[in-house]
Amino acid sequence: MKLWTCPKCGRKFERQGQTHSCRPFLLEQHFEGKPAGKLLYEKLRKAVRKQAGPFKTESLECCIHFVSTCTFAAVKIFRNKIRVDFSLSRKIKSKRFSQAIKMSAHRYFYYIDIYNEDEIDEELVQWIQEAHDKKKEELIEG
Repeated sequence: MKLWTCPKCGRKFERQGQTHSCRPFLLEQHFEGKPAGKLLYEKLRKAVRKQAGPFKTESLECCIHFVSTCTFAAVKIFRNKIRVDFSLSRKIKSKRFSQAIKMSAHRYFYYIDIYNEDEIDEELVQWIQEAHDKKKEELIEG
């Protein structure tokens, strides 16, 4: 699948003309007044990088995207927690999800609120790894 690159901001997308924000947002702005959220974010980023390999981050006003070829997870920073979201092609039943939404026949969107470092565990990182791998697979097949 050929990715579309926005001529204004340089971000890459799966669909040409995909709606997005080109407005830059400094990464550090996400952490202002949120030291606990920053610590959780840093632990998550390191754990995912160790498992999935290198990826870049895109700081948007709404959240921070983890991007390999395309976005495979997003993190929103709060004062005392972080919210992680990602999509998978299978349904998972877990009490850990604050929300699970069926987007289509083969796409489920998951939200997890993380309040302490112990919640950034192998299970969570494996789900994010799966989202990462699924995005790569879709691009190759597409």
